[in-house]
Amino acid sequence: MAALMATLMLAVVPARAEFSIQSWKFFKDIPLPDALPKTSLIEIEPDNEVFAHATPALSDLRIVENDSQPEVPYKLLVERGEQRRESVPVTMRDLGHIPSQETSFVLDLNPQVSQHNELEIDTQSHNFQREIVVEGSEDADTWRVLDGSGKIFDFTISERGFVSRHTRVTYPSSTVRYLKIRIINRDLPPLEVEGASVFFTQEIKPRQTTYTADILDRIEDPVENITKLVLDLGSAGFPTNRISLNTSQQNFYRQAKLEGSDDQRAWTLMRRSENLFNFNTPKLASSQLSVGYPESRYRYFRLTVFNEDDPPLPVTGAEASGFLRKLIFQASPGGVYRLYYGNPDAEAPSYELEHLFPYLITDNLPAADLGAHTPNPVFNLREPTKPFTERYPWLLPTVVALAALVIGVFLTSLFRQIKGMLPPPPTPP
Repeated sequence: MAALMATLMLAVVPARAEFSIQSWKFFKDIPLPDALPKTSLIEIEPDNEVFAHATPALSDLRIVENDSQPEVPYKLLVERGEQRRESVPVTMRDLGHIPSQETSFVLDLNPQVSQHNELEIDTQSHNFQREIVVEGSEDADTWRVLDGSGKIFDFTISERGFVSRHTRVTYPSSTVRYLKIRIINRDLPPLEVEGASVFFTQEIKPRQTTYTADILDRIEDPVENITKLVLDLGSAGFPTNRISLNTSQQNFYRQAKLEGSDDQRAWTLMRRSENLFNFNTPKLASSQLSVGYPESRYRYFRLTVFNEDDPPLPVTGAEASGFLRKLIFQASPGGVYRLYYGNPDAEAPSYELEHLFPYLITDNLPAADLGAHTPNPVFNLREPTKPFTERYPWLLPTVVALAALVIGVFLTSLFRQIKGMLPPPPTPP
């Protein structure tokens, strides 16, 4: 019986359907760049209407050549950035101080190291800001400046558990064996330097798209000493991971909480605690005016700022940001292309372009714009597909009858076995 039911279930598993234009609600024309000389890769960026009406993961996007309606393979690229970091072994020597001037030391790198471009200073000091000069040498005798504009800082409030710290310095890639690090103290006390690390870092910086967030409501609660800001991105679907505030206030510190919502009724906690600050003093110039969170597609955000005994912050504006998305596909001059979206049942496509993409040159590609948001006139014009039970009304009764027959045969066999196992009835006296 189990084998029979499994066979019937496998028989009704649908095969992956090809693109059917009637299943997509919307499209946008893709006007190609005028100067497209030959068949080449081009890129487009989804806009707010695509994000609002496509599936959250953009799995329903389809690019179609409008003349014959073949599906055009594309690559959805998310510009998250990438960093590769390799540690370089070093030995520190000649650590010393010149009063009212600087702290300095020398790093001896492995002679076989090919490149390096970043160092991190290990110090237990707190609440400082210093300028850093990095010099390089092949023989530890003749020195040249590799970077003279580095800065490190630490801002710590122990009683609140708050630490903002940056002790890394980057410089142009170099192959020199020796590095001299000069920490400019001037009249400040020298830092407690315990060591340093050197790295070779290759970084592709993430690219961000920003969206204006309107301040719908601002609620001041003088009893709880909090400010609540309700922000609106204008529509749902934007993939964001950071909210930034605009304020003219300087030299402040606040803690904040962030929530997200699709309807302003049900709110989801995005970040329980974040530090907002802006310091511009002779000893420290640093700021953090944004709240980061796991990527989401909420339309509304509610930011609660805890003022404690300080006056509310004069927030004049806000914006959200997220990683840039691009669609890259191959187009031919004179071709007519459309981007279709708005099919919640569509699965993400699987193209061989995904495997070829790492080997393609994709820098500085021609960019195409998107046309107007257009309802698909042939959406759902085909006859609706009837439920499986209506297309095959005989199947369910047949399965039930077969199941009843199998159960009847099984019970009959079971009764016979039980009857054979029972002792014979007693012989009457």
